[in-house]
Amino acid sequence: MNSEVQSGNRDYVATIDLGSNSFHMLIAVEGEEGGIRIVDRVREMIRLGAGLQSDRTLSEESQERAFRCLGRFRERLSAIPPHRVSAVGTNTLRVARNSREFLARAEEILGHPISVISGHEEARLVYLGAAFGLAVSNRKRLVIDIGGGSTEIIAGQGYRPLQLDSLYIGCVSMTRRFFDDGKITKDRMETAGQFVRRELETIVSKYRQLGWDEVVGTSGTIRAIDKLSRNLGIKKDWISHEGIDAIRNWMLQNQKSEALGLVSEQRRPVFVGGFTILSEFLAEFGITGIEVSDGALREGVAYDLIDRLHDEDARFSAVRELANFFGSDSHQAGRIGRLAQSLLNQVQQSWGLDEDIHHKLILWAAQLHEIGIGISYAHHHLHGAYIIENSDMDGFSRQAQRMLALIVGNSRQKLRFDDIDWLPLQSAEKIKRLTVILRLAITFFRGRSDVTLDETILQARDNSLTVIMNAQWSQSRPLTVYDLQTEKDYLAQAGFNLEFEYR
Repeated sequence: MNSEVQSGNRDYVATIDLGSNSFHMLIAVEGEEGGIRIVDRVREMIRLGAGLQSDRTLSEESQERAFRCLGRFRERLSAIPPHRVSAVGTNTLRVARNSREFLARAEEILGHPISVISGHEEARLVYLGAAFGLAVSNRKRLVIDIGGGSTEIIAGQGYRPLQLDSLYIGCVSMTRRFFDDGKITKDRMETAGQFVRRELETIVSKYRQLGWDEVVGTSGTIRAIDKLSRNLGIKKDWISHEGIDAIRNWMLQNQKSEALGLVSEQRRPVFVGGFTILSEFLAEFGITGIEVSDGALREGVAYDLIDRLHDEDARFSAVRELANFFGSDSHQAGRIGRLAQSLLNQVQQSWGLDEDIHHKLILWAAQLHEIGIGISYAHHHLHGAYIIENSDMDGFSRQAQRMLALIVGNSRQKLRFDDIDWLPLQSAEKIKRLTVILRLAITFFRGRSDVTLDETILQARDNSLTVIMNAQWSQSRPLTVYDLQTEKDYLAQAGFNLEFEYR
């Protein structure tokens, strides 16, 4: 173990990338000017994507490989505070039908939560990692990252992505589809190339309209292609058409994946699939050369984690942008958010809602609970939940978006938690409790006017709540008291007992 990490320095951060092909762990320390200094890297070829069976479940063998790896990762993480560790899962965990069961066991072994991120979020983080890994520049960049199960393509300028796409083609999935028995022929490569071209044709025009000054490749596949090109005598500091042609001819001569001796033994079984994606990318986008960057997803996760530690959480910007896009009433959202936070503070210990994510979820839900009105007032909470769950929201994992959608979708009328069984029982209970707090805050401010509620107290024990209010204030607002009584009935149907006291 690296001695710096072993010392337990609290400035270190760790990121874990559970990719479809490899699992990566990166440990770094914050730099003086916003960068990171990497002190340890660990990579293990797990081929989780290759373990996807015909019914889209992960095989027992692939899961065991993953669990053994995560157990080894855990040892390295023991000296780093939990809030400075971030673990993410990508395409294979997005599509596996038994992903929930796998994640429950994986989190137990790793000792940290694992967020499954969307393709959009993966692309954003890849760009962030690539941009920080290159020289400071305001030039327009086109970035490609070929993973095991998906390929991310991003156009950006400086550190800001402008266009992001995630395609369901990767080195593992392409190899399994077209070269499963390891045989490499001209006809197979042409068929695979046609498949990639069909995937790329839907996005090429918008990237050409944006334009770019330089093209950057990340990921192990692209670094392996760059190294092989040099080994075949193409002495250039970038991946060129000349190098691609040399590699293609060399593979056709060798005829089988297992005979690709110049490629590392671990990379060899999936190399041809990744190569096909990159060669078609160059041709379809009209690219003459690709520069290789060491920065990729795990570095992007590290930069994003550091931003959150310094209160520069991209998720707040994403929520604000979504609320503005749908014309949400910011004043009403602010009133409800402040009261919801106050009520949450009063019951966070008794209800086990004292984690940072609980306070953020209640604020985000307050900001977004009315975005569905832009579609229709009727059932606007359900419209809002659909928007949240299906939008590309920077910084959010898929789980966090679904939790936020659950809260908003149950923010008025009858509570429906039929689709909450994807969450662990304890987490599901906390989401229900956060929803109750938001509903109470909304009820108090249904009149959409500024009122003082400093004396309002909320007490909770198990699923029983007591709201203590100023008696004189309550007498002057009979409609609010009526709404609270109606809310009591709604909560009773969901198993919560709400009582009122007046002082």
